[in-house]
Amino acid sequence: MYCDNNNKHEPMKALSRRAALCKAPSCLLLVINFAMHDVQAKLTVDQSDDRHLRRGILMEEVIVRAQKKPEPIGRVPMSITAITGDAVINLGLMDMRDLGRLIPSFNVSDSGYSTPIYTLRGVGFNEASQTATATIGMYIDGQNLAYPVFTKGVNLDVERIEILKGPQGTLYGRNTTAGVVNYISKRPGEKFEAAYTAGYGNYETADIEAYISGPMANKLGGRLAIRHVESGKGWQKSLTRPKDHLGRVDKSSARGSLVWQASESFENTFSVMMWTDRGEPQAPQVIALRLQNAVSSRLLSTGRVPQDRGLPRDVRNHPIVPRDTDNNNIADWADLEWRLKETFLMIASSSQWKVSPTKTLTALLSYATFKNDHSIIPQSGLSVRNAERELFVDTTAYALELRLDGAWGDNADWMIGLFSTHDDVYEYQSVFIDHASSSFAPPDPSDSTGLSSVVGNRVDTFGEQQAATQAIFNNVYWRTSESVTITTGFRYNFEKRAFSGCTIDSPNNSTGVGYGNVLNLISISSGGSGGIRPGDCLTLGEEESDVPGAPNKKEPGLYSDVLREESFVWRITSGWQATEDDFLYATFSRGFKSGSFPVLASSSQDQYRPATQERLTAFEVGVKTDFFSRGLKINLASFYYDYMDKQLLGRTYDQVFGPLPILVNVPDSEVFGAEIEVSVKPVKGVFVGFSVSYLVTEVKEGVTLDRQGEQVDLAGNKFNFSPEIEVTAIADYVWAISDTLEMGVGADVNYSDQTNALITEEKLFAIDAYTLLNGRCHVGAADQHWKAVLWARNITDKVYTSGMFETGADTIARYVGMTRTLGISFNYKYE
Repeated sequence: MYCDNNNKHEPMKALSRRAALCKAPSCLLLVINFAMHDVQAKLTVDQSDDRHLRRGILMEEVIVRAQKKPEPIGRVPMSITAITGDAVINLGLMDMRDLGRLIPSFNVSDSGYSTPIYTLRGVGFNEASQTATATIGMYIDGQNLAYPVFTKGVNLDVERIEILKGPQGTLYGRNTTAGVVNYISKRPGEKFEAAYTAGYGNYETADIEAYISGPMANKLGGRLAIRHVESGKGWQKSLTRPKDHLGRVDKSSARGSLVWQASESFENTFSVMMWTDRGEPQAPQVIALRLQNAVSSRLLSTGRVPQDRGLPRDVRNHPIVPRDTDNNNIADWADLEWRLKETFLMIASSSQWKVSPTKTLTALLSYATFKNDHSIIPQSGLSVRNAERELFVDTTAYALELRLDGAWGDNADWMIGLFSTHDDVYEYQSVFIDHASSSFAPPDPSDSTGLSSVVGNRVDTFGEQQAATQAIFNNVYWRTSESVTITTGFRYNFEKRAFSGCTIDSPNNSTGVGYGNVLNLISISSGGSGGIRPGDCLTLGEEESDVPGAPNKKEPGLYSDVLREESFVWRITSGWQATEDDFLYATFSRGFKSGSFPVLASSSQDQYRPATQERLTAFEVGVKTDFFSRGLKINLASFYYDYMDKQLLGRTYDQVFGPLPILVNVPDSEVFGAEIEVSVKPVKGVFVGFSVSYLVTEVKEGVTLDRQGEQVDLAGNKFNFSPEIEVTAIADYVWAISDTLEMGVGADVNYSDQTNALITEEKLFAIDAYTLLNGRCHVGAADQHWKAVLWARNITDKVYTSGMFETGADTIARYVGMTRTLGISFNYKYE
């Protein structure tokens, strides 16, 4: 058999057995894990009106494997969202960023380094180094995607997406504080099938996706899916050169899988996934200028020099984009060959062996590699080189997970697992600073033509990290009566991270005396020996470290350190089937996220010191209920997080280069929240659903520095990228126009409250509230063999911020979401 395990008869047996788990009046803990399903995936309709079911918009009961076993989502004692693969297509979810507009409390922001930043219920890590792991664990078919950048091309041929909210560690390989996102890909079926989708939209954008699947030989099935998206021109226009465009798309992805059903007791799945991005990066909008050079800043503050002399002439005279602009196409970029050259490959094997009637051994093995081959990314938003960046990244990640599942009679299921990983990440950054204040002499009041670059026009930095993890975890699911279940789990985790890095006097400097010579002069004048050459480390500090690969060679300025951390996490949950239609549940859990070393431009070795592991203790209660024979569903949840040692990107202050980034831990924070979801079918062919999240985040204790080097008390501040209120509403109407044809229209509205890009809550980094509207209409065969769709995204052409950052040079820049796009797509299925 080659069909999906979720559809086999054996799991259905387990489901019917578990369906009887709930009818008793008590519990140790009174619930929850709020399961906010996809509004479309949860609403149930009668069998006489199954158009939404067949379109993948609605399902009578979504079956998920969040607890490593097939269960109805409505009875899983865990906060989980499930989105079907057809809903991914129908709602136009191109990648992970679109999940942020569909799921309240889940936010995806642009980091400025071609690396996404994920935040769930306010728990995120706004650090863009390739060496940084996210607070959210990412998986494809249970295989770990170790770093956020790995996820950019996984949205292909998806069966469903499962999003688990709250600390995780007792069920999945990596240890996280925010949650887990698990992509489940489609598997080969018992019959031959194939399909293709072709679409065309604004900016000459073609989107083609296809798959072929079926039996290949006795006991062997295969599936291959591919996708390519390419645009003929970029969607952004230059602020200073209106005829220039940027943002051309050129993305490809593919996934192939083989399923070998060797016997009734053994099955192996071998898969290969890859994606490439050869398009152009998005340029940010510069919304403010702010002097970086600390020496110039101090002179200007005395009034001895005119205020406009602190910045290079080409910067201080450059136009900026008004914050309240109604044009999200405009931005600016310098005269460089802007490109993305990213490649990802993952090879994975998953084996299941039924060693006895009640025990199953599962082995997951994966190898992943990511390369960024000198992508060049605009970061300042200017038409001159102020902080533009060239990236080279080489990452490999190995992971092994072993699990043994079993049962104790009819009243308990158990699982014990081992997890081991080894990651190796090398990242090199080269920053173009031809027109940055940090590479210029102090301002001259007589200057009327602009300053000259007297220090250098390039500065480089690198970091190399080897990380290893070993863990043991356990989960036990107890049926204490027909209506009550209790789930317990634990995890012991050990991690070791070895890091080396520094900032380098770039050998590619073509102007100026070089940063190395400036520091040599400072060193000699203070009694030192100097001796820094192009390509040497500039980072100041007392440590001399071994050069990687040459243990007998010491290099001044090279920072090296090893971070060893242990953690113990646990989860206790309880579920109570109070009535046939009412399910209550509660959870008490703890999670850890490992520490991290940054890769950043530094003047001091202190900037490379890691943020240590953070800890989150979560309490959550809630209820799921059905009315009118499941025609109306209402889900409610509330939660509280006690958040210790939250990791974030703060500041340190350098007397020459001004405020520079540094990783810090915030000792004490907390999060309160509530979520509600309602879905209803008021009349035949119509459904409406909406989801609302309310989030209150607060730092209880913590400090960082402002741009003047003054200490800022963070107590009372809200988390960054954490809107207080988010709302998603979806409506759909499908009707028959003949016995063989149907039509439909639908829309979704997404509202996100105001927030801030910095935890210091500086007004310049405020992100305004916004509302997005998307719509679609379609006509197609009633049996779903073909369908044509006309769609529109961001119909009102709303300008909204998807990311904002301070580049470390002289600008404050933001990324804005895509402008209004219109298009048409056609889908055909062969069966």
